[in-house]
Amino acid sequence: MVGHGAVRRDEEHLRRFLAARDRGDAGEMQRWWSELVIDVFDRMDGFVATAHRGRLDAEEHELAVQLSMARFARNLVETFEGVSMGQLVNATRTLARGICMDVQRSSVRARRHEGPSLDEGWQGGDEDRPAPAWEAGAAADRFERDERGAEVRDFLGWALPQVKEQRRRVLELTFHGAAVPEIAAELAITEGNAHQLRSRGMKDLKRLKESYDA
Repeated sequence: MVGHGAVRRDEEHLRRFLAARDRGDAGEMQRWWSELVIDVFDRMDGFVATAHRGRLDAEEHELAVQLSMARFARNLVETFEGVSMGQLVNATRTLARGICMDVQRSSVRARRHEGPSLDEGWQGGDEDRPAPAWEAGAAADRFERDERGAEVRDFLGWALPQVKEQRRRVLELTFHGAAVPEIAAELAITEGNAHQLRSRGMKDLKRLKESYDA
């Protein structure tokens, strides 16, 4: 559960982000969004679990958390148009559900008799019939989502080994869904130090992503 201090911190970071957005200050927007990224780390595991409700296995769940955090950090800053913490939470839940659906679609393991799909309604038909335009469009969308997921996995595989050991360990534990108190206990450090290492690790990933995209 997020404590009152954490809630106030979230809200203050969002308030500063919104003020920077109103001023059109891109640098300050990114600064305060980076703080929101750190705040959301502790909650993304829960958002993902709620979204897939057991439809993903442990490995897929972990991947969905990683992809959701990457998408939150890189994309939502540009698309979020809300003005409240409630709207940000709803946007994050929507993002997590979409990622879970992407992970389920792209999973290579057999999915026989394992419960309903996250997006029921995709029913197979006669293989000989021509594919309607909407099916072709959906197939293209799925391919694009799979490509994006593979890109994020490739980036993390390339970038994490380049992050300093302790920061990397904090990031890896975060991507596994560990909260700050759990990270601090695992690494025998203070919670304040865990927060600091995680913030610096995320900045490392941001810098590495710029090099990766160059």
